[in-house]
Amino acid sequence: MHASRPIIREVVRDLYVLRIDDHETKFFEGLWEIPEGISYNAYLLKTGEGAVLFDGWKKTYADLLVEEIEKLVDLRDIKYVVVHHMEPDHSGSIPAVMTRATNAVLLGHPLAGKMISNFYGAYKFKPVSDGEELKIGEHSLRFIHAPWLHWPETIFTHIVNLNVLLTCDAFGSYSLPPVFDSEVEDWNQLDFAIRKYYVNVIGKYSQNVLKAVEKLKSLQVSPSIIAPSHGAIFRDKPAHILDKYIEIARGVPKENKAVVTYVSMYGFVEQMIDAAVSLLREKGFNVKIYRFTDNHRDNVSDLLGDLSDAGLMVIGGGTYEAGVQPLLGYILHLIASKLGYRAGNLPVLVLTSYGWGPVAGKMVLEELKNKGFTRIENVEATGQVRREHVEKIRQAIEKLTS
Repeated sequence: MHASRPIIREVVRDLYVLRIDDHETKFFEGLWEIPEGISYNAYLLKTGEGAVLFDGWKKTYADLLVEEIEKLVDLRDIKYVVVHHMEPDHSGSIPAVMTRATNAVLLGHPLAGKMISNFYGAYKFKPVSDGEELKIGEHSLRFIHAPWLHWPETIFTHIVNLNVLLTCDAFGSYSLPPVFDSEVEDWNQLDFAIRKYYVNVIGKYSQNVLKAVEKLKSLQVSPSIIAPSHGAIFRDKPAHILDKYIEIARGVPKENKAVVTYVSMYGFVEQMIDAAVSLLREKGFNVKIYRFTDNHRDNVSDLLGDLSDAGLMVIGGGTYEAGVQPLLGYILHLIASKLGYRAGNLPVLVLTSYGWGPVAGKMVLEELKNKGFTRIENVEATGQVRREHVEKIRQAIEKLTS
C-alpha cells in the first residue's frame, strides 16, 4: 500500500517536481517521531538533449516513482541522474530507475561513487567537482559541494539559466505542506515543521549551514527558487527559507520563551517543575512543557524543535541506580548533540531529585558543561519540595534571566 497519491507539478519551464507524501513512517531515521508525515521530492528537467533526474524516493516507493517518471519522459531518454545525497530516503530508488534508464549516468560527489556501489551495486557513475558546470540542451547545471548538510557527500545543483537551486535535505522540512510556498496558509505550522526538521536532521552541523549560505553568496548565487527534497518549494519567497535556516543556525532566542522538559517517576521531580513553571509565568515567560511520566510521553523530536529558539531551558529528572534516570540521559544526550551549537546562549536550569544519593544533578551538569553550556544552575531536592527548595529555584531563575 502506498502512502498517498503521487503529485507531479511544473516548478518552472522544463522543470517538474515528483512528490510522494509519506504518512506511513512513524519514526524518521528510526528515531524522530513524525506524526505529521514527510514528503519526498524528486525533480525532472526536460532538455533538447535528454532528461535529467535529480534524486528520488525511498525504496518503498521506487516502482511508483518509475511509473510517475514515465508520465513525463521515456526512461531511456534520461541522460543523467544527479545524486545530491546518498541517504536512502533519496537514493533508495536508484536500482529501480537505473535498471530502466539504460542510457543514464549517475552524477554526484566523488565520495558518492563508492557509496552507490556499497549500497546498491555497480552502475555507471561520474563524479562532479565543486563548481563544475554541465551544459545539456538549453540548460546549464552548476554543481556546488555542500559537505555535512548533513552527510559529507552532499551537493547542490544550480540550474543557472532558470536560477533554481536544488538542495536535497538542506532547506527542507517535516510535514506535508502544499507543494509551493505561495499555497501555504498556516505559516506558523510550517515554520515549526522547519525548526523541528532542522534540529533533528541538520542541527549538529549548524556551522556548515552558515558556511553553505556564505558560499552561495561568494558564488553570487541568489536563487529565484529553492527546491529541497522534503517539504515545500520556495518560489514565491525563497528568502524566507534562507533567513529561517540562518536564524535557527545562529540560535536566535525568542524573548521570554522557556521550554521545560522533565522525567518524573513518582511525582517528586514534577513538584519541582510545577514550582519553576509558576515562578517563570510570574515573570512573564511563555512556558512550553514536555512531560515524560508513567502515564504521559511527549515527542522528543518536538522538544528539540521548540528548544531551537528558547530563551531558557529547564530540565528535570531523578537519580536512578546511582546514575541519571535512563530516559533523562537519552533526552539530555540528544539535546547536547543536536543543540550544542546553542550552548553559548541557552541558559539551563537543572532540577534533580534523589532518594538516597544526590548523583543525577552532578552528572547532568557534567554532561552540559562538556558540551560547552556555561550558564547553568542546579537545584536538588530529596523527597517532597519544601519552601527552601522553591526559594532556591527562584534564586536560580533570577540568576539565569538577569
